[in-house]
Amino acid sequence: MVNLLAIGLDQTIMQKPTGVASDTYWRQLKYASILENYYVVVRTFNKASETPIQLADNLWVYPTGSANKISSIWDAVRIGSQICESSKVEVISTQDPFTTALVGYILKRRYNIPLSIQFAGDMVDNPYWLKERWFYLLMNALAKWLIKRADTFRVVSIKEKEKLVEMGVPEDRIWNLGWISDLSRFVEADGGEVRQRYLRSKFSELVLFVGRLVAQKDLPTLLNAISIVLKEHPDALLLIVGGGEKEGDAKSLASQLGVDSNVVFTGPIPYDQIPSYFAACDLFVLPSIYEGNARVLAEAAAAGKAVVATDVSGTKDTVIDGVTGYVIPVKCSTDLANRIIWLLDNPWEAEEMGRRGREHILALYEEKRLLAGFKELWEATAGYK
Repeated sequence: MVNLLAIGLDQTIMQKPTGVASDTYWRQLKYASILENYYVVVRTFNKASETPIQLADNLWVYPTGSANKISSIWDAVRIGSQICESSKVEVISTQDPFTTALVGYILKRRYNIPLSIQFAGDMVDNPYWLKERWFYLLMNALAKWLIKRADTFRVVSIKEKEKLVEMGVPEDRIWNLGWISDLSRFVEADGGEVRQRYLRSKFSELVLFVGRLVAQKDLPTLLNAISIVLKEHPDALLLIVGGGEKEGDAKSLASQLGVDSNVVFTGPIPYDQIPSYFAACDLFVLPSIYEGNARVLAEAAAAGKAVVATDVSGTKDTVIDGVTGYVIPVKCSTDLANRIIWLLDNPWEAEEMGRRGREHILALYEEKRLLAGFKELWEATAGYK
């Protein structure tokens, strides 16, 4: 088995959960089960948390305790170097193609260890993402430079794989592997209380969105679509679950469109309560302008719900168009509205789509299959025969 050094950004790995919590901690334990030794360097900004934490017999987490994002790069290189010098490391894996990949590349050059880069989001060369911040142009250039110097890649969607191939990466160096997740809580969830709480006697149909309220999710297109839907289904309610910087703008637009009485913004909901919201809805919508492979689509499918989502990275991996839901163009409120209306008009067909979606997603995210894929990826990167 491989000795792996990972460079990451997700601090929740250090928090041993009780009850239902983020999948991050448990996912790392699954990875450790197919590795000889697993070392994880995680960016943190708390000097008091610099002490390494052992999560399993063969899994250690090393917080950087950095002063800022820039110093975290050099702190990660320093800690990673100490691990490479004191322990056997056969593969370096990074969480993204940006700063963590830069750390990985420096360690690769210094110690001649193969580098595997993960892509959890469709950002590189994405025109929508590039417009969000001026410095994303610099990040994009860095990522494209690092891609040429990595040995293998893990992506989470067909579209990301195709993009790398177009950039000249050989197809046999790319693994398309989804997230290891416990979807059982979505399969088993009961949405009765949530549905009763929000619908009461005023509404009869529930359309659900779950996500961060940011530009990426394109809430204006969703709200414009709902304004069309309500002409056919005035008793429908749109439930928007989540918080973010665009919440105020979205509420203002809902008021301007005259749909605010049919739209509820719940704000952030505790993670352990989210499954009941999926179970409560009639259908789920995701109008994003870019994604990696949005896990909310898998969660909605596991809950047995039909989905309408835009044709961004990951959607066609998760949603079979016309079979488990519908895939529509980005920024097209009319198409989004028409598909929502059809599903509300045809509840039996929507229910059947949800059933087929559950079957598809549970097979796609089957744990043994994914772990076998990661084992193959890391062994191929290490040069195992």
